Amino acid sequence: MLSTLLSLSSLLVYPLSLCLMLGFLGMLVWRLGLRRTGATTVFGALLWLYVCSTASFSYLLIGKLEENYPSQPLSEIPRADAIVLLGGALRGDSAMGILPDLNQYADRLVHAVALYKAGKADYILLTGGSAPGARSEARLMQDVLAVMGVPPSALILEEESKNTHDNALNSAAILKQRDMQRILLVSSAFHMRRADALFKRQGLDVIPAPTDYQQVIIASTLPAGIPGVKNLSRTTEALHEFVGYEVYRMRGWL
Repeated sequence: MLSTLLSLSSLLVYPLSLCLMLGFLGMLVWRLGLRRTGATTVFGALLWLYVCSTASFSYLLIGKLEENYPSQPLSEIPRADAIVLLGGALRGDSAMGILPDLNQYADRLVHAVALYKAGKADYILLTGGSAPGARSEARLMQDVLAVMGVPPSALILEEESKNTHDNALNSAAILKQRDMQRILLVSSAFHMRRADALFKRQGLDVIPAPTDYQQVIIASTLPAGIPGVKNLSRTTEALHEFVGYEVYRMRGWL
């Protein structure tokens, strides 16, 4: 019950869902005769949605998550027993394509392969489950990494995980069975704070190997105050991480 309530409450901080909820509440209050309160509520909801849709605010939030996990040249990254690649870089099997469809976090796949080809570990553990009736994320990542030149003998699959906590728990069990302790953990930089803590909680020697940095160098052609869908998505992702970390902490997973 607690986990369900925490998951539902986390949706309330997402800008779009919160704006819709407050907008509906404001109109209801307006209909009840409290027009100033209703108008203020609707205005506040739209203002928050606008702020969350700007580049300056989205980069501010995502930057707070990324700043403690700077990138390193491959030459400076130490060797490990295995590279652990978290899921989240694929949308799934496409209706008409041959390979799984990649999403905006596909840098994770590229970085894991780069580490492997640089000789930083002999194995890559792919961790990620699936919805009923679908192929697991681990299996989908295996298909993509095969095209990128990683041999099947170097891949270890963990196909039962539903979230990052499961990734850590299930991966640790597999790694310990193989007497592997030191890992290079590959995920998006904004996600690394939570992932790093979860895998360390399992007693593993974790070397963060962040990638997929969201702050780009090339300036936008639009002013920072112009709202955009990508900015809103970036803000939502950052808020998801902040809330997710606190939810996991309240559950005792961190």
